[in-house]
Amino acid sequence: MKTIVIESIWPKPHLETAGEIVLNLKKNGNNVSFAWIGSDIFWHEWRISKFFKFFGSDPQKRIDNFIKILKQNKINIIETKDVYNTSLIEDWALKFKGNINDLKKYKYKNMPLGMGVASSLITFYNNKRPNLKSIIVKVRELLCTSALVYEKSINIILEHKPNRIITFNNRFASSLPIILAAKQKKIEIFRHERGSSYDRYFLFKFDINDPRNFTNINKDWIKSKNKNKIKIANNFFKKKINKSFRDEVNKNFTINQIKNFLPRLPTGKKIVTYYTSTEYEQEAYINLKYKQFEVFKTFYEHLKKFKNIHLVIRVHPSLSKKNDQNWKIFKNKDVTIVSSTSKVDTYALMKKSHVVCGYSSRIVLESAYLNIPTISFKYMGWPKKLGILYGEKKNLIKTNLQKALKNKVKFNKEQILAVSYFYSTYGIKYKYYKSVSINKGKFLGSNLEWKSKILKILEKTELKKFYFKVRNLYNQTITS
Repeated sequence: MKTIVIESIWPKPHLETAGEIVLNLKKNGNNVSFAWIGSDIFWHEWRISKFFKFFGSDPQKRIDNFIKILKQNKINIIETKDVYNTSLIEDWALKFKGNINDLKKYKYKNMPLGMGVASSLITFYNNKRPNLKSIIVKVRELLCTSALVYEKSINIILEHKPNRIITFNNRFASSLPIILAAKQKKIEIFRHERGSSYDRYFLFKFDINDPRNFTNINKDWIKSKNKNKIKIANNFFKKKINKSFRDEVNKNFTINQIKNFLPRLPTGKKIVTYYTSTEYEQEAYINLKYKQFEVFKTFYEHLKKFKNIHLVIRVHPSLSKKNDQNWKIFKNKDVTIVSSTSKVDTYALMKKSHVVCGYSSRIVLESAYLNIPTISFKYMGWPKKLGILYGEKKNLIKTNLQKALKNKVKFNKEQILAVSYFYSTYGIKYKYYKSVSINKGKFLGSNLEWKSKILKILEKTELKKFYFKVRNLYNQTITS
C-alpha cells in the first residue's frame, strides 16, 4: 500500500504528528511519502502577524527543519512547486458575496471549499455568524488558499497515485480540500487529531465527529486487558464532577464554577435541564447536519404540553456571553436560562434534575452515569443499549420525553464505563515526539522552533498576553 501524508497546517503538534505517522509506517515496512502543501501566498488563519514577523519569527524555519529531519531518516519527500497560475482561483474567490450560510454553499469545481473556509472563520473569530462584509478581503484570500491546497492535492494524487492519504482534521480551509480531493479520486483517507491526552494522537477513519468512529468502543472495552480499566473509567467521572477534568485541548469549562451553587428553582415541579452544545464549532462540520436550535424548538413544544415541569437551559460554559443570545428568547416563569458565564455548578444542577437533555454534548454520559433519565437528540456512536434515549425526529422526541419523565429508563453501567474508558485512553502514544504539554515538545530531539529569540524573551513579559487580548477583542468587534 502506498501512503502519502499530506500536511498544510504547521502549528505544533500537527507537523510532529505527521512525522510520527510517517516514521511509524516506514519502520513497519510501508511505502510512505510526505508532502508539505501549505502556502503563504494568501491569508489563512495560521499566518503569523506582522507583530511576530517584525521580531524575526518565521514558521518556514520550522517547516524546513522538519523536512530536513525526515530526509535524514530516509523519508521520501514529495516536492511541490508554488508556480500555480492563481488568476483563475482569484477570479473565483472575487465572485463571492454573501453571509456565512452562502459561504458554506460556495463551491470550487463543484467541491464545497466554502464550508472549510466558513469553519476556519467561525473558529478564528469564535463567532458562528461573523459579519463577512467587514472581513471580505480575508474571506476571499482564504478561499484562494483553500483552492490552491485543493489543486496541489489533486496534482499529487494524479502524479503519485497513492492508495491512502493521511492529513490533519477534516474541517479547516487548509485541510478539507485535501480530504475532498482524496474522496473525489476514491482514495482511502485518514484524519489525525489529538488523542485523550497530549502524549497521544488518534487516526479517524471518518470525519472527526462522525458516530461511525466510535462503534467499536464496547468491543475494545471487552478486549482490554488493563487491570485498572474500571478505576480509570470511574475516575473520568470523578474528575468531571470535582472540576479537575481537562479535555483533549487542555480546556476545563467548569473550573470557575462555585461548588453546589444553583439557580433559584421552583419546588413541586420536575426539573428538566437542557445542556446546549458549543455551536460555533459544531456548525463548522461539513457532514454533521447540525440543527440544534431547530430540534430544541420541537423538543420545547412537546415539553410545554406536560404539567408541573420547569425547564433549565444551561448554555455551554465557554465563557462567552454571545452564546446566550439564541436562548434568551425562551426565558419565562417556567424556563430558567443559566448564562455561559454563570458560576452555577453544572453538576450540582445535574443532580437536581429529573431529566437531562443534550443535542450533541458528551455531558449526557455523565448524567447517565448518575442514573438520571437522559435524552440525546444526536446519536453519538456509543453503544445503543447504554440507556441514553436517542432521536431528533418529532415522534421520537415525544416518546423519549414520556419515558424519561416517567423514569422508565434502565442504564447499562458496564457500557457507560466502556465509553468513559475510551475517552480516558484513546489514541496512540507518541514515540518520536516527546510532548511536555498540549503544544510543547521535541520531535527527535528538535524543538522545531519558529519563534525568534527576541520574541521568546518578550513572551516572558506580559506583552504577548496583552497583544492577544487586544487582537481577540478587535476580532470580536469587527465581526459582530
